[in-house]
Amino acid sequence: MASSTENNNEKLTLKSSDGEEFLVEKHVALQSTLIQTMLDSDCSSADVIPLPKIDARTLALVLDYCKKHANASSSKQEELNSFDSEFLKDLEFGALFHLVLAANFLEIKGLLDIVAQKIADTIKDMPHQEVRRPFNIENDYTPEEEAAVREENKWAFEGFP
Repeated sequence: MASSTENNNEKLTLKSSDGEEFLVEKHVALQSTLIQTMLDSDCSSADVIPLPKIDARTLALVLDYCKKHANASSSKQEELNSFDSEFLKDLEFGALFHLVLAANFLEIKGLLDIVAQKIADTIKDMPHQEVRRPFNIENDYTPEEEAAVREENKWAFEGFP
C-alpha cells in the first residue's frame, strides 16, 4: 500500500491548448473534478493529459490556485481567503473571463466561485452599455427603438442612465 507521501510525489503532465506542458503533482491536479474523473475511469491512459480548451497563461493561473489550495491545511482558511483576493486583484477582465471558463471546464468549484464573484463585483455598478463591451454584446436596438422601449418602460430605467 502506497503512503500519502508517495502519492504526493506522483506527477502528471497537463498540456495546454497552445502546446505548453505543465508537470504537476497529482494531488494538485486532483483539485479538478474533471481530471479526477478522467483518472478514476481510465479515460486518460496517456502520459500527457490534453486540455484543449485552456491556454498556457490560464492553465498556469489555475495551477497556482490549485497548488495553494491543495497544500493548505483547513486551519488556514483566513490565509486562503487572503490568497484568493490577492490572486485575482490585478487580473484584467479578459483574464478573469478565461479563468472562469477554465474553472468551469475543469470543475474546480472553489476557483469558479471566487472568479464568478470577482466578475460580478466588477460589473455590478456598470451601466448596461458598459457591461456589453467586455462580453462583446452588440445592441440589437437602433437608437430610435431603444428610446421607444425606454419611453414605454420608464419605471424600469429610473436611476439608470
